Amino acid sequence: MTTWLNLLLVAVGGAVGSVLRYLLMLAAISIPGGSTPWGTLAANLIGCAGIAAVMEYGLVEGGISPRLSLAVRVGLLGGLTTFSTFAAESMTLLGTGRGFSAAVYMTANIVGGLAIFWGMSSLVRGWIT
Repeated sequence: MTTWLNLLLVAVGGAVGSVLRYLLMLAAISIPGGSTPWGTLAANLIGCAGIAAVMEYGLVEGGISPRLSLAVRVGLLGGLTTFSTFAAESMTLLGTGRGFSAAVYMTANIVGGLAIFWGMSSLVRGWIT
């Protein structure tokens, strides 16, 4: 029962986060001269602020419950943006004195993500042309 409830909390939170992300994208393109990267930026910044608030509040005795944290951090903020999780995990590594691991993790995410995106785009472009 517990596992199913956790899955449901993540799914509902993720659905809400995804809808919020879409609304931010619509808002960004409705502004004169606006475009979707600004909606993505807004989602990333809001997500980072949200995950920082949840993590810090969770450190307070009697703070946020594990289930609510799961629904908000993994579900809502995960649906809104995975960048917030990337930022939180990077800061956790840095905050625990694992600077080298943090550097490797951040570099692998950014450089690796861009490289894989480029590689897959090239591969698919080759298949369809």
